[in-house]
Amino acid sequence: MELAFEKGIKIKAFPLFARAVQTKLPHDVPFQAAFSVGKKRFRRAVDRNRIKRLMREAWRMEKVDLAKNWKPGSTQWAVVFIFVGNEIPSFSDCQQLIQRAANRLASEMTSGE
Repeated sequence: MELAFEKGIKIKAFPLFARAVQTKLPHDVPFQAAFSVGKKRFRRAVDRNRIKRLMREAWRMEKVDLAKNWKPGSTQWAVVFIFVGNEIPSFSDCQQLIQRAANRLASEMTSGE
């Protein structure tokens, strides 16, 4: 995960930021994702967990399209999603944010190969 912050690409879809890096993962999967919500903006763990759950579900639905053409042994990506908004988003908002970030990631994946 630290590698994503040091050498990774920045993806901005305010209020969602993402960092992604091409790396070798321990499992034969195209992506590994992590989700973060700042404690400074959302003091209650219930709120932070809700936002992370929404983002994980939106990513679960979106990654299917990204991984369609992936073959075992191809490049793998580690992605960190960071929510920096001030209000709890709806699921449709999360879907749109993750979709924008995934589209940018897809363009980086095709340009990198």
